[in-house]
Amino acid sequence: MGILKNLTQIKSKKDVENTSNTGTLDEQRKTFHQDGHNSSKSCQGRPENLKTNLDAIYYKFENKCKEEDHEQTKLKQPYITELKGNKTTLLNKNDELGREKENLSEIETKIETLKKDIIKVRRNPSDFGIPVDKRSSAKFWVGFTLLAFLSIYIFIFYISTSFSAFFRTFNPATELFGGMFYPKALQEAYAAGPLELGFILFIPFVFFGLGYLIHMFQHTKSIMNIIKVAMLFAVTFLFDALLAYLIDEKLYNLNKTFEDPAYAIAVAFQSPSFWVIIFAGFISYIIWGLVFDFVMKEHADRDKVASFIQSIEDDISNLNNIYSKQKDLVLSLEKFMDEIKVRCTELENIIDGFILPIRNYKALSAEYLQGWQECISSKIALGHDETNQYLSESRMVYDNHVKKLDLDTDDYQNKVYRKTL
Repeated sequence: MGILKNLTQIKSKKDVENTSNTGTLDEQRKTFHQDGHNSSKSCQGRPENLKTNLDAIYYKFENKCKEEDHEQTKLKQPYITELKGNKTTLLNKNDELGREKENLSEIETKIETLKKDIIKVRRNPSDFGIPVDKRSSAKFWVGFTLLAFLSIYIFIFYISTSFSAFFRTFNPATELFGGMFYPKALQEAYAAGPLELGFILFIPFVFFGLGYLIHMFQHTKSIMNIIKVAMLFAVTFLFDALLAYLIDEKLYNLNKTFEDPAYAIAVAFQSPSFWVIIFAGFISYIIWGLVFDFVMKEHADRDKVASFIQSIEDDISNLNNIYSKQKDLVLSLEKFMDEIKVRCTELENIIDGFILPIRNYKALSAEYLQGWQECISSKIALGHDETNQYLSESRMVYDNHVKKLDLDTDDYQNKVYRKTL
């Protein structure tokens, strides 16, 4: 068979280049058509012979494609170009990945440094420019404890003295201490009505408010603030004096005789109980104000450290967000590079393998089938039914041949055979 002999010829690259114009596809089709006709005639068109011939034609065609270096290089050129482009992309992406990993490492180092700063600032705030006494925490809690007990004392004192001064009726058995501290003050104020109860309950908060204002005015040193502080102290003293005057008056009148003068300011100034009541409230209030000022100062020192730590934690939170985005970018680059590397491996296997131009083979093998069937129809003496049967079976043999080789598609021109390990 002439076509089988033709396919076994191995041509050098130079020979292919010299004869590429003469060995056109149309000429090969004619050759295949004629060879199919002759082969069918020699074996009387038997379908089983067609199957053997088609297999032989395919393997010869495949081997010929493998050995034609020039044609293979031409077919592989798109893959070679893609491989070169991918390798260039890999080099660029590798440089970019290195830079992004370096940025990621720098962010991670900054986060670790800030975490260490949080530990350090708690131990030595002065290293970070925060003027804080190392003993401030202990002093704060001592001052806070004293402030709590003083607040309870002032609360009890002003509830009792305000009730005794404005609402209570003394009996002859009442003494100075009982006049200042009355255990049933809340109970009797509640029984007297909501106004009385509200008055004695909120009186202590007036003094706490005055103490808070004194503390706030002392923050800014100015003549006006000094005057305001002096006025607040004067108001507090006058209110304490009023309470002392009313209570001492009630105590004085219990023991008053006809010879004693009426109670007045001059009498009050000479009464020891008057001054005891004033200083029991006013001095304790002064002490409460000093302790409150001290506690607030220590708390401010603690606040400096807490604020500094909070600012560091905010920085860490922002850096963590940046780190997360940077990490995603690095992972994205690594994934992209892995995909490129996989594609490069595929391309290298394609380039190391060979490419079969299946559209050419199908065109040539179809011509071979036509020549085969033409011979059956015109040259072989068969009955009508037997001729149709041979034609049908030969067509079926061809279709199975194409299907078995996975060539029954028009979606692509070439079939790639990759190099395998």
